[in-house]
Amino acid sequence: MFNITMDGGRMTCTFPERMDTLACEKYRAQIDQQVGQVQTPVTFDMSGVGYVASSFLRICVQTAQALGKEQFELINVSPQVKKVLKIAGLDRDLTIR
Repeated sequence: MFNITMDGGRMTCTFPERMDTLACEKYRAQIDQQVGQVQTPVTFDMSGVGYVASSFLRICVQTAQALGKEQFELINVSPQVKKVLKIAGLDRDLTIR
């Protein structure tokens, strides 16, 4: 289930198990709108996410660019999603925990 919460000056987004192209299209505008409004650090909590499409990688890159990469992180990233991020070279540009 997709959810955005604010806690202690940080916006946290949680995602469903599959962040395929359709899911990304469904949630992208909401993420962009919230990031633009709050301008606080953003965490993508990847607990339970087992699949990400390239469109999700674009969301990550655009969010990091909008905030500054030091204000954006991905946490609870599964090994299979870490592998995708590494193959895309994003492990060098994004904070992944």
